[in-house]
Amino acid sequence: MRFDSARQAWHDAFDGSAAAFDYEAMGNRSTVTSKARRGRKLIIRGEVQGEANQVICRIDAPRVSGVETVVGKGSGGRVMDSCEKGIIQSVVAKLRQSDPLAYCWGMAAYAPPAKRFKERAALLQYLMSEFDKWEEPHPRDKVSQLALFCISASALRDVNGRKVDVKQARAIVGCNKPAWDLEWKNIWRKLQRRLDPLPARALGPVSEIVEGYKEKFLKVG
Repeated sequence: MRFDSARQAWHDAFDGSAAAFDYEAMGNRSTVTSKARRGRKLIIRGEVQGEANQVICRIDAPRVSGVETVVGKGSGGRVMDSCEKGIIQSVVAKLRQSDPLAYCWGMAAYAPPAKRFKERAALLQYLMSEFDKWEEPHPRDKVSQLALFCISASALRDVNGRKVDVKQARAIVGCNKPAWDLEWKNIWRKLQRRLDPLPARALGPVSEIVEGYKEKFLKVG
């Protein structure tokens, strides 16, 4: 696997046959499998429930998919690849215990798409629990859609530097700019602020391993 950056290492550690998909942990979901050029393509569909088991958001998009790549059998490269993945997975497992929210962000933003379902749902439930504390009058179903957009848009900004499209956020809640500025902008900012610290918290432990690995590699080279 590559150690170009902490984000890349996190992605590669959970990609491929060395990191099997955790179907049981996904919970409340269905999968659709189809043939792909390199392994199985997985489309994850499901829903997130709120209080009294009511559905607050459905995650049902063919774009949430991933490909399980099969590495050549019996090769020394595969053994090394598995060992390197294990190192990163171990760090992520410790982060899961010490900082669950940061772990969820890392999986939702950096792991292959097919591994993200449970953690995206956990982040959504966290944002909705924060919204409930604010005692705002906004419709909960629209807030849940806006929160899910915040997670996806913030992840793209973190990984690709893509600017958050506020026009798309306005379209999600179904309002024009004046109504957005008056009724929704503050809610959107509050949701974003809950997510802003998570990338640094998630990447810190992995960055230490990646930088140490790169330093040793350069010394050997």
